[in-house]
Amino acid sequence: MKLDKIKIKNFKSLKEIDLNLSNLTLISGVNSSGKSSLIQIFLLMRDNINFYHQPINKPYTFTTELGDKKSLLHQNSLGENIGFEFGYSNTFSGIELDSKFKAESFEYDNRDERNNDKLIDFFEEHFYYLNTDRIAPDLTFPYSETAIENNSIGTKGEFTAHYLAEKSNDILNISALKHTDSKTQNLLENTEKWLNEISDNVKISANADAATQSAKLTYQYYYADDKNLLTTSEQNPLNVGFGLTYVLPVIVAILKSKPGDFLIIENPESHLHPKGQSKIAQLCAIAAHNGVQIMVETHSDHFLNGLRVATKNKIINKDESQVYFFSKEKESLDTIAQPINIGENGDLSDYPKDFFDEWDSQLDKLLW
Repeated sequence: MKLDKIKIKNFKSLKEIDLNLSNLTLISGVNSSGKSSLIQIFLLMRDNINFYHQPINKPYTFTTELGDKKSLLHQNSLGENIGFEFGYSNTFSGIELDSKFKAESFEYDNRDERNNDKLIDFFEEHFYYLNTDRIAPDLTFPYSETAIENNSIGTKGEFTAHYLAEKSNDILNISALKHTDSKTQNLLENTEKWLNEISDNVKISANADAATQSAKLTYQYYYADDKNLLTTSEQNPLNVGFGLTYVLPVIVAILKSKPGDFLIIENPESHLHPKGQSKIAQLCAIAAHNGVQIMVETHSDHFLNGLRVATKNKIINKDESQVYFFSKEKESLDTIAQPINIGENGDLSDYPKDFFDEWDSQLDKLLW
């Protein structure tokens, strides 16, 4: 199943937003323009799907922390409810949330109840989210058999080490994600090869210990002299670059994906060199071209340009991506979502003010 559209009403600055969703949807914009609010809508939907499956009278804690309802309604809202709809299979299913963020009404498609089951299955089985606040390097990492059984690495990537330890020999679901230097389709080897695009000549290993309910990552660097391929001693994550551990969940989340999955990644560029940011964009493009639906929230012009180059190089088709630039209307402070298209040669259909233009702005100041 593929989500085609999302409609939002009365949520924060999103007074009335209607977005087309592509294979790879890139969300950009200035700070506090509504980007995170858009992502929270998907999380609210996931929470409400989970709520419907709880036994009657059993307490359910929503994982999406939003605060007081009054602060979430659009300032000019005439009603008391927040509404959003998802478009799929030529239909829409919509939800209105009451004062406790629980679904007050679920507008099913009466023409075909199977469409409703598809949406529920989608959020239960195919929706994954990776927060910008990912787990930092440490000596040990969390352990969760439940997460591994659910094919999850956690919203912060906290179970990535455990996942790699258990799934290291699993074959990639999408063969096109195989790195050109990898000899196999195995998850761990390909994770390592894509990580080499971030930091040259690095090897990784992962281990999980059920007795201590913990997992570990170790890194090694290798180099070749005239006679042998040599490696350094094992290093824990605290003794290598911060960016390696921080980007690892991003790489694993993409490599473990399968056609039909929907993956939201916030700021995949965090703590990465510009070259690494572009490579992550290429990896996203490969997955999106092969049936994984990805939404990326980013402030990185290097990620955008990596996607543009991937389009020019036919890694992803021009109609398989959609860029949105979020800004706010000056008087009402309503969010405006301006669509920007990437052409087949990597050209952009528009260049609104503040859309990755700071390089040119600062360069002008230096030259003039």
